[in-house]
Amino acid sequence: MRRVLAAMLLVGFLLYTGIYVFVYLFRAFRLAEPEGQPAVFIWHGDPMIRAVLVAVLFAIGLLLLMFLVLERSTGRRDGSVRLRPDLREWLAERAQETNETADAVAERAVAAYRAALEEGRPLGRR
Repeated sequence: MRRVLAAMLLVGFLLYTGIYVFVYLFRAFRLAEPEGQPAVFIWHGDPMIRAVLVAVLFAIGLLLLMFLVLERSTGRRDGSVRLRPDLREWLAERAQETNETADAVAERAVAAYRAALEEGRPLGRR
């Protein structure tokens, strides 16, 4: 849930930044100098510097989005395996029947699976 919220916030930030850049550049290039009057310029900061700042923030947002996508696609990195719900239920039931922890049951099941693979026995129920 936290990743979804973070991704939504990031996408919102990117949309806001993109709209800001579009509107800012649209306004910057559509204003003409007043005719017949001396132009009075009030300096509010260099527009190019503001545009560069927005571009940098936009790039940072894109990099964060790419990082989230790559992190999500690579899966877990701690060596654990995500179990299907039916296997998780089976582990919980088996652990209750044998008075063991679910981890011990899982380790025993994986060891039996590896032994069957090494011996060339068919896998499945005994």
